[in-house]
Amino acid sequence: MRRLIRRIRSRNRQATQLRMNYPNLQVSAYTLPCPYNLRPWQPGDEGQWVNLLNGCRQLGTWNLERLEHEISNFHVAGTQYFVSHDCSQLVSGAGVYERSSTSWEIGWVATMPKHRGHGLAKAVTTAAILSALNLPSRPICLFTDDYRLPAIKSYLKIGFIPDCNWSADKKKWDKVFKKLGSDYDTYRSSTNWR
Repeated sequence: MRRLIRRIRSRNRQATQLRMNYPNLQVSAYTLPCPYNLRPWQPGDEGQWVNLLNGCRQLGTWNLERLEHEISNFHVAGTQYFVSHDCSQLVSGAGVYERSSTSWEIGWVATMPKHRGHGLAKAVTTAAILSALNLPSRPICLFTDDYRLPAIKSYLKIGFIPDCNWSADKKKWDKVFKKLGSDYDTYRSSTNWR
């Protein structure tokens, strides 16, 4: 029953979001500027994690109950990373989620607006990818929204590629790349674009 629910939710997300795949078997770690630090999730982070997910203003409304549901049903233990500012406030985060038995999903990539532009999402995303690469071998993916252009730019630079398996996805990606501009045409040509 749990797998059926996962499949249904996965299909619903795929219908509304863009999927990106990580085809590589390695990723380069990213060094953060001061005063930022990368660290794994620690017990007691839940309140700040909820604040981060709400504070990024792009991932819906969160509370402790919703977060606990994600952790207990989909989150892969030991794969959640945060960037803290001055070793206190959590300002960016990402982790690995198992929503299906066929892939690892890099999920809930979030950065507080006033801390964007410092490569924080790149740091937590690459840390999550490294964790996924150390799990049993499966494809690695993420889902994003077509309006999250700065996030899409970051994902492309990390090495994710658009998944254009469905004609509707190709149309959405065509619109996204038009908005990104010619600087991103090389990423478009590196995918299986038909």
